[in-house]
Amino acid sequence: MAPEPGFPGMTGRITAAICSLAMAGLMLVAVPAAAEPARVITDINYNADEVGPAQSTSNSLDLYLPATDDGFEGLRPVVVWVHGGAWMTGDKSNRMTDKVNLFNSLGYIVASLNYRLSPDISEGSFDGTWDPTRVRSPDHIADVAEGIAWVSNNVRHYGGDPDRLVLAGHSAGAHLVSLAGTSPAWIKGRRVSPKQIIGVVSLDTDTFDVAASADPANPANSSQQLALIWNAFGTPDEEAVEARWERSSPLAFADPADPPFLLVTQGEKVLRMAANDEMATALGQDPAQSVVGVPLDHEGINEALGSITDGTVETARVSQFVRKVAEGARPAGVRMVRRPARTIVVKRRGALRPGRQVRFGFVGTGRASGFQCRIDRQPFTRCRSPRDYRLKPGKHVFRVRALYPSGRPGNERTVTFRIVRR
Repeated sequence: MAPEPGFPGMTGRITAAICSLAMAGLMLVAVPAAAEPARVITDINYNADEVGPAQSTSNSLDLYLPATDDGFEGLRPVVVWVHGGAWMTGDKSNRMTDKVNLFNSLGYIVASLNYRLSPDISEGSFDGTWDPTRVRSPDHIADVAEGIAWVSNNVRHYGGDPDRLVLAGHSAGAHLVSLAGTSPAWIKGRRVSPKQIIGVVSLDTDTFDVAASADPANPANSSQQLALIWNAFGTPDEEAVEARWERSSPLAFADPADPPFLLVTQGEKVLRMAANDEMATALGQDPAQSVVGVPLDHEGINEALGSITDGTVETARVSQFVRKVAEGARPAGVRMVRRPARTIVVKRRGALRPGRQVRFGFVGTGRASGFQCRIDRQPFTRCRSPRDYRLKPGKHVFRVRALYPSGRPGNERTVTFRIVRR
């Protein structure tokens, strides 16, 4: 979206303190010289539906993989990037070199998504009529959710961690990743757990409340802005027939249970700073810590991320945030809180039928979102604590393993014991 008009005499939260932090912040995260990624796989079709969109490249993504000899151990965190363009223009390849160089240098994979676009009404191409069959919400977010699902289901084949996904986007893309991060229904519909999203980076959007942005009675909304919003989310007449504005608004769903956000925006735009502050507050975060005002215009924020010429705190703050959430996502583990003795003695009373009851208790650690249990040679099945079995005399082995939010197995615990009759 185009930024709102400036307000003379108002500078937002750009202070001498922020300016003095710029160089210090950049020293914390080194930005390497521009280089091509080790490997790029372009135009992967993520469309899981029977019929794809008319725009053949709309449901596609590019994967940028770092060098395999960079010393990174284990599965790599994944940054899912969503481009901007007022929901009507843009492409997954736009201005990606610096961003890819930045995240690949951290050892992370980048997945850049395309999605269906609304009609391009820029440069006088709009004739004043609205096609009721045009691409509009929820088409954009539905595609983004589908792309995230592809990453969740397939990125392990490329060395990526489906349980450490960071969503990031600029402008319209920032709105879409914010919606995916706060309204779990979109990704749950694609069988992705919201717990797989460990962080969201929003670069310069103020469209957290679509209803407010679409209101013609709001004096802050220019005719150009209203046209862009109505094009993507529906006109007031269309909204009266089928309400879509609220379900497209990240602010309507934001709460402290959502993943952590970093919100970067234009520090000199008072209304934009206020919108980002409101979003941070709804998330239960301190705006002073999670909203970063930078002395750049709308496109400058997109261009600066990862650039070796970025003289603001943007690249440093984004790098620090992504590393913090990625490194803070502990492995899925399990801890035993109840287990039988190594030897269980049962007095001889008949044939011990139907068996001795044995109970196990366990709790998850780190990223554990469920458990699978097995006894002896039986297959692993979903289970909860406590887990009871009736067992006959002999040697037995109980195993329990944690499950990550994606459903893949994590760390395992084994308990070996015997039941004897005397």
